[in-house]
Amino acid sequence: MAQMRAHPELILLTALAFVGYILMMNEAYKLLGLFGILAVIAATAIIPFLALRLHGARQVDPPEESGEELAPVGLLRSCEEDGRPYRVRVPPSSAVAYDVIRKAQDVFGSDAINPEEDMKAFFSDPYSLICLQDSDENIFGFIDYYAFEKNHFKLFLQGDYAFDNLLATGLLAHPQARKAKVVYLATILNLSFLLDSMRAERRRQNGILVWATVSAILEHHTFPPDGIDIYSIGWDKGGAAILKMFGLQPVSRVMRGQAEGKWIYCKRGVHKRDLEAIRCRYQKRYERWCELDVRPPAGPAPRMADARGV
Repeated sequence: MAQMRAHPELILLTALAFVGYILMMNEAYKLLGLFGILAVIAATAIIPFLALRLHGARQVDPPEESGEELAPVGLLRSCEEDGRPYRVRVPPSSAVAYDVIRKAQDVFGSDAINPEEDMKAFFSDPYSLICLQDSDENIFGFIDYYAFEKNHFKLFLQGDYAFDNLLATGLLAHPQARKAKVVYLATILNLSFLLDSMRAERRRQNGILVWATVSAILEHHTFPPDGIDIYSIGWDKGGAAILKMFGLQPVSRVMRGQAEGKWIYCKRGVHKRDLEAIRCRYQKRYERWCELDVRPPAGPAPRMADARGV
């Protein structure tokens, strides 16, 4: 219905399609009786499925069977060489980070996005931005996460801190962020949510983003013996569905700030083996669709720069 309100011509097209379908059913009944109606219904169910399967086969050839192990993350062939439509680089370049912020502003509005603060956060920890692109550098979606001091994050959960206070006092920069006990999935944006026609591709993009984010945390993070706690806030049904792909579940509601009343999702005591299981699941599904390059941390202060000119 939202698509029809945005594109009134869809109402006419839908009506014409419905009339055509009824006429086809009528002709099938005249020629073949009840069997004709059943044949039309069966074709309606089977033909779109076959079309999607054939479309996927044309886009990407299935990988050849071999006894070789999966290539290590970061050593995959480029998507230009093997035809994979997507790519993820962690950390991304500063130019990609600028583009991500611009797209987030377009979706959430200027009041919700502070480019200067977001770029400062990126420069303090570039390893926490995961951006999904194609070989032409077009951006399809992204996930960014923050690393927090556990005690400060506890104050946020109790309602003593608004999220802005948490960012100002508890946010950790690289390399301290690599040893944080709290990882907060801050923004998850898939731009395909704007088009209902992209549902199947959106599911694939969501899976790639989850795979890439988990791979980045595994590559960069130091896990304490009792594991780490992963948190996020579910703003809508689509976001909550992605959080469940990470294994997160709703535990409480936000007490203060812009997200007051929204559900906080969490999984506590996450160990490497937990994230490795998620990575393995989604890598098997989506490795042939995406070139993933997660580079190890290079030093104590990667690509630090002055964000005042943003």
